Amino acid sequence: MRLSFYLPICLLFISFLSQGQSNLQKGILLYQSRKMDEAIKSFKTVEKTSGDFGTAQYYLGRIAYDKKEYDDAVDYFKVATEKTSTNGEYFNWLGDAYSGVGSESSIFTQMSVGPKALRAWEKAAQLNPKIINARVSLVDSYIVAPEYMGGGEDKAKAVAKEVLPLLDESIKTFPENFLHQYWYGKTSALTGMNMERGEEVLLNYLKHTPTKDEPSHAGANMRLGQIKEKQGKKVEAKRYYEAALKLDNKLEGAKKGLERVSK
Repeated sequence: MRLSFYLPICLLFISFLSQGQSNLQKGILLYQSRKMDEAIKSFKTVEKTSGDFGTAQYYLGRIAYDKKEYDDAVDYFKVATEKTSTNGEYFNWLGDAYSGVGSESSIFTQMSVGPKALRAWEKAAQLNPKIINARVSLVDSYIVAPEYMGGGEDKAKAVAKEVLPLLDESIKTFPENFLHQYWYGKTSALTGMNMERGEEVLLNYLKHTPTKDEPSHAGANMRLGQIKEKQGKKVEAKRYYEAALKLDNKLEGAKKGLERVSK
């Protein structure tokens, strides 16, 4: 008797809770449950005049980014940053989306979206210094971009000086955060800073089997080659570059590195 009495009441209570949720809250729950088609529908019902609109656009951007629909992701993240201009995470993802567009485009498009990605990551780092991935992206971008486009080695080293301690703290607190180990090694390899520690974490990364969302062992070997090259150890650098190319023969950084140390 008691069960049959309480069950309808519980169901009614759950129904009331569901009805009390905003479309944004429903969308987030569906997103977290990986029900993406339903989540998209829910996020798209959020009105432009609603205070939730920017957040809904952010989640639509995340979904588009995961689908590698980078142009759409850029559009969603741009609206999110316009509606919520103080959220560093939104700017970080906008930078990532611009980078995604560039990765699949011609050199001319890359020259167009590259500075936009750079500015978005700079804004993210300015708004929230603890967004590690924005700072790692900045190091990479500053190394690649010439000074007249806002890049340069000095800028890269200045950011690396700030992000390496954050990465080290994260690695010590969460030893199984292998992505941060790779990022530490990559930052060290690009800037020549803290190279012994960079080598240490990359060697540890090679003991780990990367997930589909983590950098490959080919990339880790290439970074080790870059560290050894900067240390003037050409024989060891050559060995790591060759190991990288054996795993991924299309890795341009490893190809160029091997050419340099083979001279």
